[in-house]
Amino acid sequence: MKRTTVFKKIFSVAIGLVMLFTLSLPSFAATEDDAANATRFVFSDSAITVTEGAYNGYKVKNTALSITAAGTYVVSGSCANGTIVVKKNVTGVTLILDGLTLTAHATAPLTCNKGSGVTILAAAGSVNNLSDDQYNNDDVYTDTTAYPDIENAVIKCKDGSNVTIGGTGTINVNAYGKNGVKGGADLYEEDENGNATTTLLSTASLTIKDVTLNVSIKHSYKDPEDANAYDGDAIKSEKELNILSGNITVSANDDGIKSDHVLNIGAEGTAGPTITVTKAAEGIEGAVVNVYSGSVSVTATDDGINAANGDIADRSADFSYNQYGGYVYINVTNGDGIDSNGSATLAGGTLEIYAPSQGDGDPIDTEYGCTFSGATVLAVGHAMMPQSYSGTYVAFGGSGGPGFGGLLGGGSGSNLVTAGSTIKITDASGNAVYTAQSTAPRSASYVVFASPSLTSGSSYKLNGSTSATAQTASGGQTGPGGQQPGPGGQQPGPGGNGFFGRIRAFFERILAFFRSLFGAG
Repeated sequence: MKRTTVFKKIFSVAIGLVMLFTLSLPSFAATEDDAANATRFVFSDSAITVTEGAYNGYKVKNTALSITAAGTYVVSGSCANGTIVVKKNVTGVTLILDGLTLTAHATAPLTCNKGSGVTILAAAGSVNNLSDDQYNNDDVYTDTTAYPDIENAVIKCKDGSNVTIGGTGTINVNAYGKNGVKGGADLYEEDENGNATTTLLSTASLTIKDVTLNVSIKHSYKDPEDANAYDGDAIKSEKELNILSGNITVSANDDGIKSDHVLNIGAEGTAGPTITVTKAAEGIEGAVVNVYSGSVSVTATDDGINAANGDIADRSADFSYNQYGGYVYINVTNGDGIDSNGSATLAGGTLEIYAPSQGDGDPIDTEYGCTFSGATVLAVGHAMMPQSYSGTYVAFGGSGGPGFGGLLGGGSGSNLVTAGSTIKITDASGNAVYTAQSTAPRSASYVVFASPSLTSGSSYKLNGSTSATAQTASGGQTGPGGQQPGPGGQQPGPGGNGFFGRIRAFFERILAFFRSLFGAG
């Protein structure tokens, strides 16, 4: 292994330990109980009424509220065109939304500026509605003189900001411009020309917990650089995104929930959040996606969960989907159920995937391989491409090749699962091993099942009829270029260096498949 790769691994582990330590610390941010001492603001369409409290770090101009110093501030009322802005580098701010309906014209109704530290709480029992309008999108409205304050999101958290969205009430976010909730990247010092230097001023993070958060993208604007793609993610962070608890429901034309770096769902030893992606192109995406606890349901037209980031310059970055607990349900009508540009490690919890019954899409598609090491996995669809697996699993309906066994159709292509049925896995004697928690949304010709309860070499049945034998695989598929073994593998797979190595590996797999069909040596 190259020295740079070792350093990269050590750095990744160190960052993970720091993150877990930070998440385990008690929160010292203000809570709803601090509202008794708060300064209060009531919005109307024409003004903001102020009731002074213990904190006076604010400025009011018409229906624009600026928070200029730490403190607890309660906001309520209704305004057709108003804003709340936490100023640059102001930390220790708690905003309690207590029955607030706020819409903004050509900007965000709520902005946390660069380097700020803000806790946004929905007061107990309150329902709060935040919206922008169609003009809050600088891809469409490019005249900076006419539209100087466009933020491209309803809740905008700028670079270097650390924002927590919580409370026990409800926040409804309706985006008519571009994004719903947007977190920033790390903040670096700028030189005299306004260019970022390597001097880090503030790391960024976005955390969601406890709250009922409903985010909906209401527009249908296309990405000007891609006629087939829509603008607008429901929840997006350019750095770390933590969804620890609460009830989060999102609907988007583009990505449902996205982090450009690490996305953590739940935490070890907790009940975790309930996340529902009702509509999206790609349901959940992050360079690294970790599921520790909770219940996640994804309905998407493209990939269900995607471990990738095309904007990361270092293409050897460790992309991965890792599940350690919780229940994850994925239903995709096109693309892959799990699509990792790196690896997938399924170490705990339950994962049910219902992928397309035909076309270009697998239930699980990885670059470096998938490891079954403790999770219960039901992956349903058809076998498009061979996959590299480590661990014990049983496959129904394939031709017996590597991973998903089949290629371009998964064996005979006959349906083993009918739409609306409940999949059941039994042992050879008919004893129940697993019953799906959801009914199949469509017919399917291929099923892969993995569980700690499987015994390699033993026979199992799908829905009481189709039989297959569990097997234990050791992986061996490589990363890009065939330089390093994949998870569980002892030797690098075919390839060579770079792009052409991967092309060669692809055709060698096709050749191996046809040899297995016709018995060629």
